[in-house]
Amino acid sequence: MLPSRWSHLARHGLLGTTLLTIASSSAVAETCDYQEDSSVGVVLGIDIAPSPRLIGGLEARRCVGDRTEVFIRLELGRGGRLIAGARARPFETDNGESDREKIGLEAGIAIESDAKLGAHLAATYGYHFAYLAAQGLFPLDGHPRPKRASLLFGASPWTLGGDNRVSEGRPLIHDGQLLRPAITSMPVARDAEDRAVRDHFASSAQLELSSVWTFLRLAAELAAVGAPAGLIARALDAADDEVRHAGMCAHAAGGVELAPLPINAAKPRFTARTPHTLATLAVEAWLEGCLNETAAAEEARLAAAEATLNQSMLHAIALDEHGHAELSWAVLAWLFEVAPAIARTAIANAPGHLPVASSVAADPALARRGVASPELSRAARADAELHARDRLRVLAA
Repeated sequence: MLPSRWSHLARHGLLGTTLLTIASSSAVAETCDYQEDSSVGVVLGIDIAPSPRLIGGLEARRCVGDRTEVFIRLELGRGGRLIAGARARPFETDNGESDREKIGLEAGIAIESDAKLGAHLAATYGYHFAYLAAQGLFPLDGHPRPKRASLLFGASPWTLGGDNRVSEGRPLIHDGQLLRPAITSMPVARDAEDRAVRDHFASSAQLELSSVWTFLRLAAELAAVGAPAGLIARALDAADDEVRHAGMCAHAAGGVELAPLPINAAKPRFTARTPHTLATLAVEAWLEGCLNETAAAEEARLAAAEATLNQSMLHAIALDEHGHAELSWAVLAWLFEVAPAIARTAIANAPGHLPVASSVAADPALARRGVASPELSRAARADAELHARDRLRVLAA
């Protein structure tokens, strides 16, 4: 008989012989960086026509949709040119798994150092934060001059528009991309305050539902590396919690409706215990669980203390997220038992913290409805990191 603690998974068809038995459905693959939608970067390349010459420069990019971004770029070399335009990814797939979604087409206007105009066209391959481009510059003002062709690499180490707001749950990351369920129905908001609350909790619902697949995948991967059965069961417990969280947040958003992720989103990435698989589990347990979920639990607790509405929901989420963080600590403790050198090295080489979603502006009216302020989010993150690093030192000693 199915344990009652997994009733929400069973009710939504998320348990079966392969953990997932739902039909394939749509998802949003955030190749335009859901978490950091604006960036400043550098470009480096070579003009291959009319003659070879190195070029370099700076650019700023901003996502304006899931498949579209605008940019402005200053290229130096053979004079200089200022290019402004847009990139679209017309071949992006719905399931977020095809390399075709990384293909982009750019178009824009270029102003050269001699004030002459040109049309910029390019084909790109990559992401918002790193890409390769084959580009051309074609004269527009009728003056006879050669067309230019270039190969370019762009990278954006500096992101803008984010702060220290934590992500609810443990949303699924696949091939370096955050996967969120698509919103299929969004209720109409009466005013700006209602719209801000709706958008906040709709985004929370997406992240919480995405987390279901994270924990289902974690359960399968823990089984693959021979982890104790209790850890596997706790991962399934967490997936069941996230179904509830998604439902509560969707209700708080006024009744937003979501499409579940594809059937294979929770497919395990590995099927055997290796140093690489153990290191992967250690890094993700530390970053996504010990740090991020601890901060998410603290944020929900602090938000509940300020709220007059949605308090019970926030209290429930805080309690569950604390439990999910404890699961990550338990996974990490097991990894330090079976492979201490691998776990220690993997965590030492991990990034300082996870990238996090941007927050709404501070507003007492929103705080009363359970929307955390940026200051509260930063406080939750700082407190979580302080205590998590102290705890890690004890565990790794």
